[in-house]
Amino acid sequence: MGLLDKIYNAIHPTSPVPVAGGPNIDFMEVREGGKVIRYERGNHREAYYGNAYRACALAKARPLASLPVHVYERKGGVRVEAGGYTAKDLSRLLRTRWNPFMTAQEGFRWMDMTKDAKGNAFARVEWSGPRIVAIWPLSGEPEVRMTPAGGVVFKYAGDKFTPAGNYLSREIVWVKSPILDDDGLMGVSLAQLAARELGLSIDIEEFYSKLITNGNHFPGWLETDQKMDEQGMELLKKQLDDGSGIVNAGKLRVFDRGMRYHSTGYTMVDMSLVEQEKWILQQTCRTLSVPPQEVFDLSNATYSNIEQGALNFANKTLVPECAEIERAFSCVLWDAGIENAYVQFDLNGLLRGNYKDRMEGYRIGLYSGFYCPNDIRAKEDMPPYEGGELFLRPTAYATVDPASGEAVYPTSEAQQGTGGSGEDPGGGALNAIHEDMRARIAERLRDGGDSEKFRDFATRVLTPYANACTMARIKYDIKADIEEIVANEGH
Repeated sequence: MGLLDKIYNAIHPTSPVPVAGGPNIDFMEVREGGKVIRYERGNHREAYYGNAYRACALAKARPLASLPVHVYERKGGVRVEAGGYTAKDLSRLLRTRWNPFMTAQEGFRWMDMTKDAKGNAFARVEWSGPRIVAIWPLSGEPEVRMTPAGGVVFKYAGDKFTPAGNYLSREIVWVKSPILDDDGLMGVSLAQLAARELGLSIDIEEFYSKLITNGNHFPGWLETDQKMDEQGMELLKKQLDDGSGIVNAGKLRVFDRGMRYHSTGYTMVDMSLVEQEKWILQQTCRTLSVPPQEVFDLSNATYSNIEQGALNFANKTLVPECAEIERAFSCVLWDAGIENAYVQFDLNGLLRGNYKDRMEGYRIGLYSGFYCPNDIRAKEDMPPYEGGELFLRPTAYATVDPASGEAVYPTSEAQQGTGGSGEDPGGGALNAIHEDMRARIAERLRDGGDSEKFRDFATRVLTPYANACTMARIKYDIKADIEEIVANEGH
C-alpha cells in the first residue's frame, strides 16, 4: 500500500478522478465528455520475437544501461555531487542495484525496452521514512488519476513485488515513448507502430518458418496417369529418400510408373528472403531511430562514415533517451521537495570521438585556460599529478583600446608596477643579465659618483635590456631603474 492510502481518505472525502491508464496492461481508460472510454492495449511482448525489432531495441538499451549515472546539485553556480541523504540513496541505487533482484544496468535496459514496446514504463520508488531503499519495475500500467486538489495519483492493481494501492508522484517513475497519444498523456508503442507501418508481422522469421513447415517451399511436383496404390507410394518415398543428401545432390533421378516432374515458379529464390529481411530491418531502424550499422547491417557502411555514424547515434538517439530517463528520476526528487538536485548520465564516453580529435580538443581547452591538465587526465581516467591543477593563461593575445586604437597586451602584476626594476617574473636568464648590468653600474657609481657622464654610461649599459623587455612585452623604465640604483647606493 502506498503512502497516499494512509492519509488520503482522511483528507479528501471524494474519490480521485480517473484520467488514463489501467490496473492491467491490456487497456486504458480516458474520460471524455463525462464518459469513460475504454481502449484496448496489447501486451506487445511478442514484438521481441521479431529479430529486427529486438536488434534495434537492444542497440539502444545496452549502451544506455552501461553509462555512469550521478545525482548532482548546484551550489553557487557550480555542479557538485548531491549531499542530501535522499539524493545519495537514489544515486547509490542508480549506480549499483535497483533492488535485491535487479542490477541498475538491468533496470535501465528494462525501462528503455519496455517504454518502446508498450509505450510507457513505470517503476515504483520504495521509501522507508525519508530514505529511498529500492526501485521496483511495475509489470502493469497504473491508472493516472487527478485529485480534487490538483495532485497526481497512480492507482495500481498490484503485482509480485508491488502491492495494490494508490501511490504519490514521488513514488512512481514514469517514462514514455517519444510518440504520445492524441491527449499527449500516454506514450504509444513503437513496436505496434512499426508492425502497422510494415503491414506485416514484425516476426518475418516466423512467417517463413510456417511457410517452410507446410511444404510450400517445394520447387516442384511429380505427376502420373497411373493409379498409385499404397505399395506404389511406399516405393516412391523410398526412391526419394535414397536420392536425398549431399552425396546424391546433382544426380539424375528416374521414377517409374510414368511419373513426370513439374517445377513451380514459387521458390525460396523468388521470395527474396534476404531482401525482405533487409527492408524490414531498415524500416524498424527508422522507427526506433537506430542507424542500420548499429544492428550490423553494413551494406552501406564505409570506413569514413561508420565512426561519424556512431557519434550521430549517440547525439540524436541516446542523448534524448537519457534525457527522458533523467527527468523521470529527477521528478522523484523534485516532488519530494529536493528541487536543486537532478539525475544525469555521463555521456563523455559516447561523445568523445576518435583519439586524434579528442586530443586536439583537449589541447585547445588547455591553452585557452578552459581546462587544467588534471581536468583532462580525469576525463581519460588517469590519476592527477601535483601542479596539474594550475590553469594556463594566454599571454600572446591583445585587446584594442577603443579610445586610442592601440593594442594593449596583458601583463602580470609584477610587470604592472611603477618601479623600474623590470624583473622577469619567471626569474630566467633575462633577469640574471639585468642583475649583472645593475652590478656594473653600481660599481661605476661608487668609483666616480653621480654625474651626467655616469648617467650616460648607465643608459648605454641598460639599453640592450630595455630592448629585450620591449620584445618580451615587459614594462620597463630605464630612468626609473637608474634612480633606484642611485638611491640604493646612497643608503
